[in-house]
Amino acid sequence: MNKLKKTVISAAMEEYGKIYIHSLPHPKLIVGERGLINSEKNNGIVLAIGSASCSDFKMEDDYIFAKLRFNGVWENVFIPYEAVDAVLNDLHKPLCIFNFPYYESNEENVLRINTNPNMHNKPKEKKQAVIVRADFTKKNKS
Repeated sequence: MNKLKKTVISAAMEEYGKIYIHSLPHPKLIVGERGLINSEKNNGIVLAIGSASCSDFKMEDDYIFAKLRFNGVWENVFIPYEAVDAVLNDLHKPLCIFNFPYYESNEENVLRINTNPNMHNKPKEKKQAVIVRADFTKKNKS
């Protein structure tokens, strides 16, 4: 799958010049000193790869390296291909979207699609249902 992702990213870069990569949280994903913040820790991060926001772009066999700019600060970013969830050419009106679902096997060897690899050990919260009971026994005095 890494080879396919590398080929798709390379072709999209050649065709559009600027692409966006959605990367899921992953133990080998490094986003400089900044790291993942707020909801990125659960949902991942969208990284803009283009001439204005990227320098030193290199695609290796197992990962992508780039220096990306976040709020004016250049950060070293390592993106393992396992973390790449989607590649698109535009955020608002994309002409192409390549989606690579994440598969994970659980104890029963059943594949689950698009589950966040960092969320599988967290307990899920159960919410209590709110029951509203109307009291129609009181009469209106007119």
